[in-house]
Amino acid sequence: MADLFLSYAREDHDRAGHIAKLLEAQGFDVFWDSEIPPGQSWADFIETKLSLCRAVIVLWSETSTKSQWVREEARMGRDAGKLIPARIDAALAPFGFGEVQAADLSGWDGRADHGEWKRLVGAVENAVGRVAKPAPPQAPPSSIQHEGPAASPWDYVKKCFSLYANGQGRARRREFWWFALFCFAALFAAAFVDIAAFGIGFDGNPNLAPFTALAFLGLIAPLASVAARRFHDVGLSGWWVLPGLIILYLGWLFVAVVGLIPGAPAPNRHGANPKSH
Repeated sequence: MADLFLSYAREDHDRAGHIAKLLEAQGFDVFWDSEIPPGQSWADFIETKLSLCRAVIVLWSETSTKSQWVREEARMGRDAGKLIPARIDAALAPFGFGEVQAADLSGWDGRADHGEWKRLVGAVENAVGRVAKPAPPQAPPSSIQHEGPAASPWDYVKKCFSLYANGQGRARRREFWWFALFCFAALFAAAFVDIAAFGIGFDGNPNLAPFTALAFLGLIAPLASVAARRFHDVGLSGWWVLPGLIILYLGWLFVAVVGLIPGAPAPNRHGANPKSH
């Protein structure tokens, strides 16, 4: 039987994982990322876990407050008197849950000595009936160095193509700028092919540009996706990329400036710091 059931929206998976791992490091058994055993339905399996745990931690966020599953899990925890809510961004708890005091982790820097984290652990201790272990030593978030020694420019390019339809999560500056350079090189190469194949008109442009058009159509979605994730990394909504796609020059300059801003060192509402994994 797990001590804690951690309820969260899938979009908050990275943030939930950091919370679960730190709680486990402090001696608590956490059910948070499950695989359903063969022969069991999702609803029955989750209901069993909820009924057996000692406390239900619900992570409220802009996405989880709209999730029917998270709200139902929170309702079951509240009705059983074992709900421990925590806010991980500026979103307020849904109607019917505001009367339960929530730990405010919206500004949490990921450290075990943070005041709101201590409040959450104190509530867990009361619910579980035992004191947490001392947290393991942690480096300051600002000292997180890199995404991994194997990360190369081509790794970033492949990542951007694999996430082109997603737009969720965060992208560090290195990922954004390597992909922007790749797009520039690909468009330049396509324009060169068009010039070689169709010649140059009086305006200095290729008479026909089918290869350039195809390259642009193939690159616009992954470029918009990595730009949105770059905005997420500095704490902005990815929708701010739209002016950059619509407004020429000034919009592009805006996206480029955001691309130069250092990302938030701590987890934010869009996920964990991409430099930490």
